[in-house]
Amino acid sequence: MLKFFPALPRLRPGSFRIADALGTFLLAFTLASAAHAFQAPAAGDLGYDIYDIVVNQGVKGPLGFVGGVAAFLFGVSRLFSNIMIGIPTIVAAVCLIRADSILQTFGLIV
Repeated sequence: MLKFFPALPRLRPGSFRIADALGTFLLAFTLASAAHAFQAPAAGDLGYDIYDIVVNQGVKGPLGFVGGVAAFLFGVSRLFSNIMIGIPTIVAAVCLIRADSILQTFGLIV
């Protein structure tokens, strides 16, 4: 059997635990301090037409609601046969239906 890699030294299990914890803490601290609330563009601003079509008429409109209900029903139908598809689909459907509230919550500074 051919070996493509020479014998590499193995790292001890858990040798990066402190570095991972410190990096995660610093990343969370940086992102938390830079949180800003999202504001929808006003009429006449650059990108308002795109925002209006995609968000107001699409996600928050009848298309988003029908898509969310369809995804929810699909998730419920797959819940008993394949739980790994059912649960994420239900979560995504609820997120699609309540997208405007979730967007406002992400901008909240704690």
